[in-house]
Amino acid sequence: MKEFVFVEFIFAHNETSDSLKLIKELGDDFVLTSDCTFRCDTGIYRTLSGKINSTAATALKLSNSFLANRMRISYISDDLKDKYRNR
Repeated sequence: MKEFVFVEFIFAHNETSDSLKLIKELGDDFVLTSDCTFRCDTGIYRTLSGKINSTAATALKLSNSFLANRMRISYISDDLKDKYRNR
């Protein structure tokens, strides 16, 4: 299945190395489009934005709470929404 959703992973600075290993394990299911580090009042954070295969995103949400809690879905195409909405 080649349906993708756009996501953003947000990690605290001290979680970065473990998080990157887990994301690399996604292989071709995740395509990185942006990598940014920023500082705010509560600390230093890193964001990784990109597109993830919709099946992999569902599996990740169900099986990996560490990544699931740090993943924010930013865009789902209308075609993909309609495909599951009309079932």
